[in-house]
Amino acid sequence: MSRKKVTVVGGGFVGSTTAQRIVDLELADVVLTDILDGPPAGKALDMMESGPITRTDSRAIGIPPRPAIIPRRREATWW
Repeated sequence: MSRKKVTVVGGGFVGSTTAQRIVDLELADVVLTDILDGPPAGKALDMMESGPITRTDSRAIGIPPRPAIIPRRREATWW
């Protein structure tokens, strides 16, 4: 049986903590994405490197924003 996959949208404190808990509890493999390109990949790498310490075999990857998941930020869209 294949493992479930979860996409966590948002690589900030809440998103990365949610992804870490999912990985630690081996609930699913995690795909972490955000409007920024770099941080999700770095945080997913940290989760993968802590796997032997927490004794988990769940996987985590960070991907750049995808238009189907997160539209790219245009100019000033923050309110």
